[in-house]
Amino acid sequence: MYVICYGKSPKALETGKKLISEIGGRYVSGTELITGSFVFSEGETNCAILMLLPLEVAIKAMEETTSDKTRDLPVIAVSPEGRYAAIIRRGNKPYDRGVNTVYDAVVKTLGSFCFSSFEGKEGITSDLTNLVSRTGMTVNDEAIFEKMNARIRNGEKVDVYTDLPIVFADPVIDPMTYSLHTYPYDLRDDFIKQYKASREGKTDPSVFITCTYLGDEEDQNNLILVPKILSLGIEIKTKTDPGYCVPVIKKSLENHLLNPKAVSKVACSYTARESEIVKGLAEEFGSEVVSFESDKISKTKIPMEMTFSPEKKTDSATALALLSNQEGTILIRRSTTAKGLVFSAAVSRSNIILP
Repeated sequence: MYVICYGKSPKALETGKKLISEIGGRYVSGTELITGSFVFSEGETNCAILMLLPLEVAIKAMEETTSDKTRDLPVIAVSPEGRYAAIIRRGNKPYDRGVNTVYDAVVKTLGSFCFSSFEGKEGITSDLTNLVSRTGMTVNDEAIFEKMNARIRNGEKVDVYTDLPIVFADPVIDPMTYSLHTYPYDLRDDFIKQYKASREGKTDPSVFITCTYLGDEEDQNNLILVPKILSLGIEIKTKTDPGYCVPVIKKSLENHLLNPKAVSKVACSYTARESEIVKGLAEEFGSEVVSFESDKISKTKIPMEMTFSPEKKTDSATALALLSNQEGTILIRRSTTAKGLVFSAAVSRSNIILP
């Protein structure tokens, strides 16, 4: 006898851990339920899927997470806090013969207190804390961050606006928690207009996940999360004052509507790694320094021709930005200054997984 537990919130994880410890079984993700990528013991019929979710959410998840391997299994809904358990699908033969045995074991493990009522949508999923920690996001205001997390934990649906590639970690649960609004790069102006409307209180407080520079004006309504997904390729042409470089690059990033807080890497040639300029930029942006040999830089293929300087065979700044952000997209191509500083910026193409 064993159980296949499915749930994401901290309450559900704790309840599932207790059930698995007492009965035997494992936790699975929504993807595993859809693909049926777990293995049954030969001849085992006393098993069931436990949806550790509020009742209406469990029913929806049961309908949308199914595969040839799981469609015949019994399904038992268990509230995340373990206060209620109900058979919502008895399964097909031969599994239906064992569902009562599994259900009795679940009730015994949860204890007599489990026969109350299902909670509402509280406890569907975890809040944004792990997302911010995992991706090194910058939070605009800790108080607003906690207020938004409290809304999520209370089962409220939260609007998320972004101009970055974002996917749901779970195809069923996350859309019940987040209303995701995405804006392609060529619609960034519309994204900024939406943000300004939210900042001015014309719409409900929302979450904005972006590396777009939204200005210095303080926002008391919305949560702004800036992931560190930009890399800078630095090319120092002459001896340049380190104190000059930081404000110039920050201003140039902002002029290109890029948030300096999104910089994760400063890339340079191996010989420039210990320079005051590179160290100063890394310290200012809280970023990592990565360096490459000149031969590798010169052999890097740049996706655009240097039509403004056809005699120049290499573009070190852009090559460095790409080398430090593999498969990245160039956002700034050779921003130059009169004092011998050249830099390019690339953004990661990888998806941000919500939550």
